[in-house]
Amino acid sequence: MLELFAGLQEAVFQEGAHLLRASLLAIGVGLVAERLVDTGVRARGIPLLCGLVGVYAGEWLGEALRWHPGPSVAGHAVLPALLGTLMVAVAVKLVALGMVGPRR
Repeated sequence: MLELFAGLQEAVFQEGAHLLRASLLAIGVGLVAERLVDTGVRARGIPLLCGLVGVYAGEWLGEALRWHPGPSVAGHAVLPALLGTLMVAVAVKLVALGMVGPRR
C-alpha cells in the first residue's frame, strides 16, 4: 500500500515540476514581450497572460509549420514560445489602442 502512495507522490511531484518550468517559461517570455512591445495596459498579470497564451500559440504555430528550433523548456521550444508571446502582446496592444479611440 505504501508503494502506491510513493508512486503517487512521485507523479504529483513530476507534474508540479513540469508546471513550474512551464510557468517560469511563460513568465520569462511574457516579461520580454511586454518590454519589447509595451502594450500600454497597466494591469497586473498582463505579462503572465501574454506568456501563457503565447507559449501555447507558439507551440501551435511551430506544429503547423513543423518548426522546432533551439532548446526547449518543459517540452516547449523557446523560440516559438517567444514569437507566439510577441504575437499576443501585439494583439493586446492593438486592442488597447482600439479602446482609447481616435486621437484629435
